[in-house]
Amino acid sequence: MSADNWMPRPWNAELMGCIWLPRLLDKGRQALESERQGKNLMNGYLYGDLDYADGKLLKFFRTNDARVLELLRNLNDDEAVAQALISESGRSADEIRSWSTRFRTINAPFAAMWDADEGRRKPGIGTTLLSLFYNYLMMPPVYLGSRIAERLRQRKQS
Repeated sequence: MSADNWMPRPWNAELMGCIWLPRLLDKGRQALESERQGKNLMNGYLYGDLDYADGKLLKFFRTNDARVLELLRNLNDDEAVAQALISESGRSADEIRSWSTRFRTINAPFAAMWDADEGRRKPGIGTTLLSLFYNYLMMPPVYLGSRIAERLRQRKQS
């Protein structure tokens, strides 16, 4: 899949009982590939601490996007990365299930937009309207805020 049509796994994919984790790992791998090639291959996706949903999962796991990238660089597969994140976080299987249930409930309106935007909903006027709302009303300010936050983060690091 080329960079212009790359997308991570669906928002509701699970790994070791944790929703969103496979998507986070896909986005992390794409961020690493972007770094390797010296160009942005994210196809409009945000990754890590600066992404709302990624940030929620990272906070739950008591970690950050840099640690996920480190694990992705050093471990061979999703299960190994997931196991390391879970182990380092100290979260139990029950806590992960509870977090995943809460995430699904809280993000239900966004999930419909994510699915519409990624072509995972049945075509129709509702899907079109959700996709338009998401891409032209909701995301532009998010992208602007993300760029500002990333610049601030880079300044702190230097």
